[in-house]
Amino acid sequence: MVLSIGATIPVVQFASLGYMLECSARIANGDPIRKCFPGVALAGQIVRCGLWTLLTWLPIWLITDLGYSSELIQPGSNAALRLRIFARILSILWVLWVVWAIWRGGRWKHFFWPHPIRFFKAIFSRAFWLDVENRWWEFLQRLHLWRLIKLGFFASLGAWIWLAVPALLILVSLNAAPEVKPQQQGGLALLGLLGAILMARAIQYLPTLQTYMAWQSYTKQSFPKQLPSEQLPSKQRLDGVLDRSAARKVFRQVPIHYAFANILFLALALPLYLLRIESIPAELWFLLSIFFVVWMFPAKLLIGWMIRRSNRKSSDGNPSHSKHREAWWPLRWIAWVPHLAAIGIYVGFLYLGKFALWEGGAILLFQHAFLPPVPFYLR
Repeated sequence: MVLSIGATIPVVQFASLGYMLECSARIANGDPIRKCFPGVALAGQIVRCGLWTLLTWLPIWLITDLGYSSELIQPGSNAALRLRIFARILSILWVLWVVWAIWRGGRWKHFFWPHPIRFFKAIFSRAFWLDVENRWWEFLQRLHLWRLIKLGFFASLGAWIWLAVPALLILVSLNAAPEVKPQQQGGLALLGLLGAILMARAIQYLPTLQTYMAWQSYTKQSFPKQLPSEQLPSKQRLDGVLDRSAARKVFRQVPIHYAFANILFLALALPLYLLRIESIPAELWFLLSIFFVVWMFPAKLLIGWMIRRSNRKSSDGNPSHSKHREAWWPLRWIAWVPHLAAIGIYVGFLYLGKFALWEGGAILLFQHAFLPPVPFYLR
């Protein structure tokens, strides 16, 4: 729920993708499963407090609605004015009540019985508000929001870099076809074929490289001595998502796992395109985002599992140092064929999406498999 709502908020939506990649990176690093999903308890507290906050707001919403209804029925009446003033006073008290309840622990009993004597003593105390401010900043620090936003942004930026040229070539070939002469159609067909080949090449590497970048980031922060310094890019490690050699080395080590994880990754992404056929109001995006999170989160975890299998075959835990542990070459060919077939099916769906989805040709660039789990990117 938290990831779905966050995915519909501009800028914060990158944190939703960043969290998925963070969990995938922890799995790739071989962490125990209980450590691979940080913040689960905190997310439970957020959802619980949100639900109780919504329930306690319902009576105030009802009184506010009655006030506006009275104004419509009898404009300027004293009854309508009294109801509206009463609703505003209750709204101010409700805000203080919610802050007080969350400060006490955020359980259901804290919302429904505020201990009025302690409540009125606390809200007029300077120490209480200082403690509220300190807890608020501590809460924001626990979210690691800025770090996750950067991780999701650079993963998305890397995806756009990979997809920009293939998407442009495909769009040029499709959009220019009705306007050119018949003798020039062959050139456009070759241009579209080149775009499809480059798109397939990008999709072959991109899922692995996004998790690989997140794994490098996580390893550098948590285990600075685990990777050699020359393998750690500077700052947010954008070149980790552009280093196709890393994905190729992982494939050489565990070709069957690589093909299995990537085929399932694409298979879980395809049904979600059906939810993008027709636009819906932006207020309901988070409902569809729930489906995107539920389907794409396991897909990214599969990629982390695949890199974890690759790390186990490495002598030092780094796929770039494990050429001597490559799999038997016939296995690589056996795995490559179904993987390539799955990519071909996925690219075919992208071609159909250009005509069937409401975003049109932008679907070639805004692919939810590699971007924040939100159903629509363009209004």
